[in-house]
Amino acid sequence: MKETESNVEMITPKEGKATRMYYYFIECFGRLGMPINVSPKSNISFNKPGYKSEYFVETVTCVIGIGKDHTADLVMSKEAWIALNSGEKVDVMTTKQFAKKYGQNTDKWNK
Repeated sequence: MKETESNVEMITPKEGKATRMYYYFIECFGRLGMPINVSPKSNISFNKPGYKSEYFVETVTCVIGIGKDHTADLVMSKEAWIALNSGEKVDVMTTKQFAKKYGQNTDKWNK
């Protein structure tokens, strides 16, 4: 990892609308280090506007580009990143497993 100090500046296209705000300070940059395969059957949640997630430990973030105008964020604790790079198993729950375990309606947006 290369030590650096960076602030994040949000840029919104002239005709666009902001979809999120970031509030963080980048300590340094590095590599993910290990592949993560996310199955198309992975369970996801659809959240209403205002969704927030706050971490109280050091985190690692990977920005994933989707098409020309979209991104996704993969965020984990630094400890999770260390575990990933130590070869610990990555496990993702499918929607079918989630519905069986928690009995939740899983098809609202997938129809």
